Parts: sequence; C-alpha cells; structure tokens
Amino acid sequence: MRWSLSFTLVALLLAACSNAPQEPAWTRIDLPADGTVVLSEVADCGGQWWAVGAVRTGETTRPAAWTGPPWRPVSFAPRPESYYGPRQVIRSVACAGDRVVLVGATPGGAHGSPRVSTWHRRPDGSLAENAAPFETYGGDEAVDVGPIAAGPAGFAIAGNRTSGAAAWFSPDGTTFTLSQSGRAGTAARDVVALPGGRWLIVGTGGWTGSWARDTELGEMQRAVRDGDDVLAAGLDGADFQVWRRHDGEWRVTETFPGDPRGVRSLAVADGRSVVAGGGLWIAGERREAPAEPVAVAARGSTVLLASDDSLWQTTVHR
Repeated sequence: MRWSLSFTLVALLLAACSNAPQEPAWTRIDLPADGTVVLSEVADCGGQWWAVGAVRTGETTRPAAWTGPPWRPVSFAPRPESYYGPRQVIRSVACAGDRVVLVGATPGGAHGSPRVSTWHRRPDGSLAENAAPFETYGGDEAVDVGPIAAGPAGFAIAGNRTSGAAAWFSPDGTTFTLSQSGRAGTAARDVVALPGGRWLIVGTGGWTGSWARDTELGEMQRAVRDGDDVLAAGLDGADFQVWRRHDGEWRVTETFPGDPRGVRSLAVADGRSVVAGGGLWIAGERREAPAEPVAVAARGSTVLLASDDSLWQTTVHR
C-alpha cells in the first residue's frame, strides 16, 4: 500500500513537471551598426522582419531600421524634410504589401516637445521623410503620437490631443490627416485594421468608424489582428488583461499579475498572446526573457523580441 501511494505521488509529480511551460531558448541577433543600437519596435512584414529605432554615436542619434534575415540596415534618403528628421528615433513601423511606413520623434524646440515625422519606403528601398506642417502632430493641442498600423485602407496612427483620443489617417502613407474624437478624458493607445477596411482604435475605450463606440472595457494599450479577430492587452487595476474581439463582441480571455507601467507591446504566436511589459508573458504565464523587452513580434511559433539595445529570436513551444 505504501509503495502504491509513493508510486502514485511520483507519477503525479512527473506529470505536473511535464506539463510545465518550456522556457524559450533565445538566439541573439547582432545588428550591423557603426554606433550603439537603440531599438523601439519590431514587426513582421509579409515574411520579412523589421527592427527600428536609432543608432547613437556619443550624444547624437540618427534614425535607423534593419530588415532580415539576413539582417542589414535600411538606408535613409540623404535629403530630409525637416531639421529634426535626421535626429529622430524611429518609434513604430507598419507595412501593407510592399508599402512600409514609420513614425519617428525626437525632443526639440524651447520646451523639448516631441518633433514627430512619418517616413515611407521609396521604390529604391530607401526611407524618406514625409513633409508635414508642425500642427499636424504638434501645436498647442498636442499630447502624444502613438503606434502606426497598416490595412487595406492605408495607414493609421493612434494618439491624443487635449480634446481627447485622436488618430491620423493616410491612404498611401505619405500625407496624414488628423481626426479628433472630441471626447474629453479619453485616450487612444493603439489602432488596428479590421476586415473590410475599417479601423479599430483602442485605449480608454474602443472606437470604430466616425468614433462610434465599440467597447467600454478597461484600458486597452495594445492591439493586434489574429485572423479576423482582434486581440488586445492592457491594464485592469493592477493586473494585465487580454481581451479577444470575435464577431464584433469582446470577452476577457486572460487575467494575470502585470506591471503598473502597463503593456508595451503585444503579439500573437500560434494563437497565444505574447505580452511585453515589465517582463514577458506568453498565454498569461511569466516566461524567461534574455533582457527587458520593449517590443515583440511573431510569425507562427517564432517570436522576435527587442530590448533597448539588442534583438533576440526564439521558437515558442506549447
């Protein structure tokens, strides 16, 4: 009887260990640069990875982007459209087919406010800054400019003005038009394309169309497409929460202890959420990361992770 009980306990322990999540094995990717690499965002662009940020030399920075594999730097057009363009850090990148658009920023002016530009990829593969009036992204009503997304209707950027949640839209990624919700006290944190060419903006609420209310759930800070569904992640009090939008209806899928600084990045790897924010969580479980993640992207079971100064890749196992 004692032997049988001991055997059962051992079997249960072995079963529990075998069901424990397998920690990722990370491979570092060395990006070619003639200075210190600074990373802000990563993305999967139709089978090609993009990593964006800047290269720092001494006290100066210049915008930078890399594609891979094989990993190589993307050139920037030699004639910028603004004084601040050559000094920016690229903060976000989105792609639709062969169209690639980026958002960059750097402090400037008497008050050190962000000087924001968008960039597009030219036919020769180089990146060119888009000319825009200062008031497009700045001015007295400016608060912040957030991530960019791509879809059948073009490109959209989430952000905020003093009047509340806002967004910028462009059919081709070269000229953006500001749209303000006029809803005081609201905030837009991210935007994602929906099937049929519409946009979904998420933040302290969710909006579609002409700022029509889509949801009044907790603060959604990042959102990505998962097939025809949308996955969003954000804060619910002190916890991280993951929501899924299916057939126009939202439901909570995961709740787990998070970080008060919030969600910095979100990806979907084989249907599982990959959340970066004060650490790395996969399907709601804290996982080992090679460095503090600032951005994640996924393609199938492959996950690309960027820290402030390094790039890593792994395969996520169920």
